[in-house]
Amino acid sequence: MFKFHIIRSISAALFIIVMAVSQPALSQTLSNQMDIRVLIDVSGSMKNTDPNDLRIPALQVLTQLIPTGSKAGIWQFADSPTVIVPHGVVNTQWQQQAAVAAQQISSTGQFTDIGAALKAASFNAQDQAQGRQLHVILLTDGMVDVSKDVAENKRARRALLETILQQYIDMGARVHTVGLSHKADVSTLVAMAQRTDGLFEVAVDADQLLDIFLRALDNTVITQQVPVQQLEQSFQVQLGVEYMTIVVEKNGDEQVEFKDGKQRIFGRQQTLANQQWQSSSTHDVIRVQNPTPGTWTLISDTATLKRVNVVGQLQILLEQSHQNIKVGQRSYIDVQLANEQSDLLSAEQLQGFNLKVVMDQGGKEVFNQQQAFVADTKTRMNLPALDQPGMYNLTISVVNGQLIRTINRSLRVHPIVAIQQNTTSVPVAEEVIVVSETSSNTASQTEELVVSNETASLELQALMEEQATVVVAAEIAEPETTTSQVETTQSNYWRWLIGGGAGLVLLLLLVMLRRTYKSPK
Repeated sequence: MFKFHIIRSISAALFIIVMAVSQPALSQTLSNQMDIRVLIDVSGSMKNTDPNDLRIPALQVLTQLIPTGSKAGIWQFADSPTVIVPHGVVNTQWQQQAAVAAQQISSTGQFTDIGAALKAASFNAQDQAQGRQLHVILLTDGMVDVSKDVAENKRARRALLETILQQYIDMGARVHTVGLSHKADVSTLVAMAQRTDGLFEVAVDADQLLDIFLRALDNTVITQQVPVQQLEQSFQVQLGVEYMTIVVEKNGDEQVEFKDGKQRIFGRQQTLANQQWQSSSTHDVIRVQNPTPGTWTLISDTATLKRVNVVGQLQILLEQSHQNIKVGQRSYIDVQLANEQSDLLSAEQLQGFNLKVVMDQGGKEVFNQQQAFVADTKTRMNLPALDQPGMYNLTISVVNGQLIRTINRSLRVHPIVAIQQNTTSVPVAEEVIVVSETSSNTASQTEELVVSNETASLELQALMEEQATVVVAAEIAEPETTTSQVETTQSNYWRWLIGGGAGLVLLLLLVMLRRTYKSPK
């Protein structure tokens, strides 16, 4: 009987081992949980670059659009950083606290210690272990300035770009930098964003702050939007929307009103029970729980409907491979669809859903492609290799009949590096000099930026020659390891580990069985 139990145990163990090794690995679900830390410069120079304190309404709108359930915190910094809104889970109470706290921003500091601000808002291993996507949004109008001693400022800048920034890179956190005016240290802000694969933009004046903040937020969180009919100032609400957030640029109209899906008129003074109205000096943000399906219309002679974010039964999980690439490099978008319980949709449920990606630069469309969703895996849209540097806008749409959800992202394409003449046959990496991009109003104010030490690949060299760009040294670039390759490697590793463990268990069981047969009756 004992021998029978041993044999049965071996059979059960072998069955479990075979199932573990042969069972196909399920697709890893993409994360849509965020941890966002916002850093606002309040040094004295901001009095000149932001005389009307437009940081305040821009920050108020930003905080109202961070999805509930995310984690977020806000710091202001000058000589030293201080907390404006404590880091915590975003809910109605957190957003109300943020709207009030933003009004306390002032420009009284003497210095601009960006390094200290990043230290104060840094992530740790526990933050990383929670599986949230980690992001920082940094606004400044100056450069690293911690002392009147020039040498000390240089040391602080070096520490920022090396030691401090490396901690963010190790955590997998993206730093999105916003320079207010071209007087900001653009080279430092570009390096911070590019090394962490974040977004960098310059606001020529404070009036542009909100639009840039929203682009930074779009590159940070996954915010589903419904299309807005700009001429009619209207949008469609369908069944299944749990709540929506409407952003209106008032343009001086303090009596903005809406018609809801039942054509009922309401405004800030006549909100219904399921509505919350948050007003700043420049914008109104309206949140509506369980909105009535139908056509909603803005009623105003001057106000503009900026965007409508929605949250409902359909979850869109998205991962962008890169937010910064070089001319000639490729990137991609991975998308999955899930229900409100975060369960991935089955093949049957995905019927009729299509992924559409449109890319434009300065309003000129450069890419437009659509494909059906694939079940039990990530649906990948490969983006084209781009031969012109600049900022590209991505509109990622999930479409199923009348149901349309869009997500906006940005992609920065950096110029190809120019390599200095090398008289030897061995390629030598020189300092890479790139000309920064400026607006049409300041096209003559180009700056030379030191970005990195690297040489051009053979493919990029050929592309550069087509553009009449001289390249005299090149090296073969290492092939990029894609997400799918990493997943395959990890899968093979676990299969090998399970197989090795299975062999060891089987060997031990066979030894026990042999001893049992040899033992006296």
